[in-house]
Amino acid sequence: MTRYWWSESIGPGFVHGYEVGPLFEQRTPYQRLLIFDNPQWGKGLVLDGIVQTTVGDEFIYHEMMTHVPILGRKTPVESIMIIGGGDGGVLREVLKYDSVKKVVQIELDEAVIVACRKYIPEICGDWKDSRVELLIGDGAEFVKKARARGEKFDVIILDSTDPIGPAISLFERPFHEDLAACLSKTGVVVRQSGLPATMPRVMPFIRKRFQDVFSNVEVYLAPIPTYGGEIAFVAGTKEQGLSIKRPRQPFEGRYYNPSVHEASFCLPCWWEKLMDEYVDDGEVPIETPSYW
Repeated sequence: MTRYWWSESIGPGFVHGYEVGPLFEQRTPYQRLLIFDNPQWGKGLVLDGIVQTTVGDEFIYHEMMTHVPILGRKTPVESIMIIGGGDGGVLREVLKYDSVKKVVQIELDEAVIVACRKYIPEICGDWKDSRVELLIGDGAEFVKKARARGEKFDVIILDSTDPIGPAISLFERPFHEDLAACLSKTGVVVRQSGLPATMPRVMPFIRKRFQDVFSNVEVYLAPIPTYGGEIAFVAGTKEQGLSIKRPRQPFEGRYYNPSVHEASFCLPCWWEKLMDEYVDDGEVPIETPSYW
C-alpha cells in the first residue's frame, strides 16, 4: 500500500495533514469517496475532501450525537429517525437501547454504506437488526412524505455533511418545518452544526432555523480532534420548557457519562457572542471548502 501525505483545508490558510494509505476510492453519483488508513487515527472516511470520521475518535462524536438527546428525554425512546449517518456509527449507538422499537435511517448515497461495511465495520451498526429500516434516498423528501402520513418519531438525528453539495436541502426552512411536524410531543431533534472556530456562521444559522420551528433550542459541544476542534450540536424540542441538559438515567460509553452530558452545555463566551450577534440573511452559509 503506497502511502502519501494528504491535507484537508479546514479554514482559511489552515490545513490538517494526514499520512494516508488509501484503501478504497470511488466517484459516486453524489460525491468523491475515500477510505484511508492513518498511523494515528486508524481508518477514516473522506467525502469530497472532508474527513467525516476516523476510528480513532469517532466514538466521541457518535456518543454525543446519540446519548445526549436520548437520555435528555423525559421518557424512554421508542422510535428514531436518522438522516445520513452512512458510516453506521449513530445506528450502532441507538441500538444499545432496549426501549427502541423502530429505527428508520435515510441515506442518500448507498456507496457510503457499502464502503463502510466493507472497510470500517468496527464503526458500523447492524443494519440487519429487525428494528431497522434502511432507505436509500433524499432525506428531505422522506421527511416531507412522513409529515404527510402523520408519522412521528421520539428522536430525530441529522448526521449529515456540512452545508455543501447534496446536503444543502437539509438546511432550508421548509425542511425544518417538516422535521418539527414529524417529532412527537416530547421528542428531540439534534444535528451536527459545524466547528464555530472555522465556520462561525453555521451553528448560529442552524440555531436560528431551529428557533423558527421549535419551542426550546439548546446548543452543546464536544471536542473532535480530527475535525479540528470543538464541534457544535443544536437540539430542539417541541414541548415548551423541555430541556435536555440533564440526563434522566445513567449511561456510560467510551466518552459519554452523565457529568460530560451536563458539562457539554457550558459554552464559551465567544460562542455566546456568535449567537447574540448573528444576523439571518436568509441564505445557507457555505463555509466548508471542497477541492475535489
